[in-house]
This record gives sequence, C-alpha cells and structure tokens, in this order.
Amino acid sequence: MSPAIVGALACQKNSFLKSLLTTVVSCKEYQPILSSKDKQNQNLKAELAEKAKGLYAVELEDTILFPEGGGQPHDTGIITVGAQKIPVSQVLRDKLAAVHVTAAPIEVGAAVEVEVDWERRIDIMQQHTGQHLLSAVLDKYKLDTLSWSMGAQINYLEVPRKIEDHEIEEIKQKINDLIVQNVPIVVHTPDKDGHDLDLSHIPDDYDLSQGIVRIITIGDDYDVNPCCGTHLSATGQILAVSVLHQTSIRGGNSRLHFVCGARVSNLLLSYHKLLKDVSGLQLSCLIDEVSQKVGELSQSYRKSTSREASLLKELAALRAAEVYAQFEKGEIKVASLYREDLKLDYLAQFQKELTLLINANPSSSVNYDNNTIILINGDYKSGLGGTVKVVGPLAEQVQGDLKKLLSNLKGGGRGNTFQGKVTKYEKGEVENVLKYFESLHI
Repeated sequence: MSPAIVGALACQKNSFLKSLLTTVVSCKEYQPILSSKDKQNQNLKAELAEKAKGLYAVELEDTILFPEGGGQPHDTGIITVGAQKIPVSQVLRDKLAAVHVTAAPIEVGAAVEVEVDWERRIDIMQQHTGQHLLSAVLDKYKLDTLSWSMGAQINYLEVPRKIEDHEIEEIKQKINDLIVQNVPIVVHTPDKDGHDLDLSHIPDDYDLSQGIVRIITIGDDYDVNPCCGTHLSATGQILAVSVLHQTSIRGGNSRLHFVCGARVSNLLLSYHKLLKDVSGLQLSCLIDEVSQKVGELSQSYRKSTSREASLLKELAALRAAEVYAQFEKGEIKVASLYREDLKLDYLAQFQKELTLLINANPSSSVNYDNNTIILINGDYKSGLGGTVKVVGPLAEQVQGDLKKLLSNLKGGGRGNTFQGKVTKYEKGEVENVLKYFESLHI
C-alpha cells in the first residue's frame, strides 16, 4: 500500500469531507519531528522526547485530517477501529507523509474510519481563506503580507507599513463586497515544478520533485497563491471578516489583527457582554455612555493620583523634619520607615527631604556619618516581597542582621549604604524585623 502524500491528501482534494474509510499502513512509537534548528536545542529535544512517551505515530493510506503547515494548525479527530474510538491529538507532516499522533497503537493493515472535528476544521478554513482574501485586497494597496499567524481567538498578518484609517475603511468595504459576491475559490495543481509561481514559502523539507504544488485561486485571477491548506469553495462561506486594530513592530512594520467567520459574531458577543457587565455592574450607565464614564473616571484618577503624591510629599517632609529633630537632639541615632505597600515614592521622598535638611545645615552633627536610616516596604500577605535600603554608619551591621531575619533578602552595597530586594517575605518575618528595629532604640 502506497500512502497518499501531503499535497494530494483527501482533505486537500475535498476539504468538506467529514469522514473517510481507509487503511493503516504504518504504526510505530512516536518520535518528535524536529526542524534542523530544533535538533540543536538539547533541552527542547529532551522535553519533546519526554512528552512523546506513550504516543504512537500512525500513517494511513489516505486521510481527511490536515497536518500542520503553511501557517495552518493541524486538524484533530477520531480514528475508529471496530468498536474502539482513538482520538488523534496532532497531525504532523514528516516530509511528504502525514503522521497521526495517537495514545494507542493501531494494527498495520486494519481498516479504519477517520472523522474530522468539523467545528475546528470549518473555523480554521474560515480564518485561512479569510486571510487569503484579506491579503489579496491588501495587495491592491501594494501591501505585501510578510507573515501571518492564526491565533486561538484573533489572527494577525504583518505588512510593511501602518495602514491609514481611510485605507482600512476601503479595505473593509472591498472584502465585504467580495464576500457578498460569493466569488468561487478553486484549487488546482499546475505542472509539478510550479513554473511562473513564487515558491519561496514552500518548506525546505518538502520535496517538490516528488510532491505536488497546490494553487489557490480566488475568482478568475483576483488572488493566485500556492498553499497546502484546506480552503472554502467560495468567499461567501467566510461569512465575515472583521479588521480590528494595528500594532507597530520592528522597522516600521505593522501587525493588522483580524477575525473571520463565526469568530466575528463570537467576538462581538463576548465584547458586548463585557461592555454590558462593565456599564451595568461597575459604571452604572448605558453601554453607549461607557467611553464618557471611563474618561471621567480617568480624569478623576489623575487628579486623585496627583493629590495623593502631593500629600505623600507633605507627609514625607513632616516625617523627615521629625526624624531630623530627634537626630539633632540626640534622642536617637537610628530611624526607620516601614510601608506595607510596594510603592517606593514615599520612602524615596522621605530620604530626599531628610537629605535636604542635612545639606541645609552643614554645621549640624546630623549626617549620614553619624546617623542611620532604614527604609523597608512590602508584606507577607501580598507574596510580592519588598525593598530594603540602609544608609549610615550601621549599614553593614544592619544588613547582616536583616539577612539573618529575611531568608529571601538579596542585595549589596558599599561603605555606609546597602540596598536589597526581598523576593518574598516568609510568615512572621516582617514582625520580627520590626521588633529588631525596636531593639535598636528607634
């Protein structure tokens, strides 16, 4: 039995087949299929080898399950042998062969029925054919598709520049027109060498001398491109294409995000539910008032943040003046400041204000040669750790003591300065540190 090669699989000849009777031609323990680059990564090889344990590579005489390739994810499905139904978790291409990954072996020569997960297949076809249509329209604007990615929810393609807003509107209209026109989509195979075609995107390990070049044509010649994937038979089956937003990336390129098919309505429903929840449960307004409400809240937040910063600055100045006075009267030699929150603004402002007072009174005995300050923040409950800073003649002693009390304190310093990071406070450590500060007669 000679199995069908990738390029001439049943799923590629008729992407609407949902089941197929065929025969098992090979079954062996699954070995990960690695690219030449992956083979150099020993850690990845070991990880994939571990995951492959207990799996089998099954090759069929023919299949309706598409192997991953050409930017298109693999199909999933079921292989039925007698009364046993064996799930296919992956389908991969090994040169010209389609390899079905299963958790159970299947006897060579066994007659089987293959069923495709149709919901997954139709979604993939809508995204992939939709991408071809979108790229074809972008070509009219001299915007080459440099790469594309099919996401679990949202796809994107990369173009060489940001697309202007007026162009986006025109592109949307042209795509919708082509969908309404229900333009035919045809797959054909020219001479096997693919003369006069751009074959630069054909994988290096696909043997063109033995394989088959498949050409996807939208309309008479609206779009003509080689592609191994499964496609719809007319643009109307895409249902819809929604162009979402752009993100700028390297070298001035832009990623255009989009969804097609049933994902358009699913995304609309999810966004509508989100807006409804936000407007009704959190903002107490109508959906069309959300933008205004968020703007008002944003403005209020900025004012509150500014007011908080101003108050913290005042508080830090008052605390610094209090500590300076205690230092000057000789009541204390060491002062500490502890904050539960992780914001460093207050601690930094306190040190700044104290330093200003010291510099403004050079004749005073208060300075970082005679006095020590300890700044620390964070708490156990948050699990986020905190920051420690010590300045003064006791810096070396204090940091040594703190490293005994804080098991996750890392840091260092020079002279009379120490700065460290606590990656995580263990239970009771903060309380012990505060008691230690008291022992220093703070």
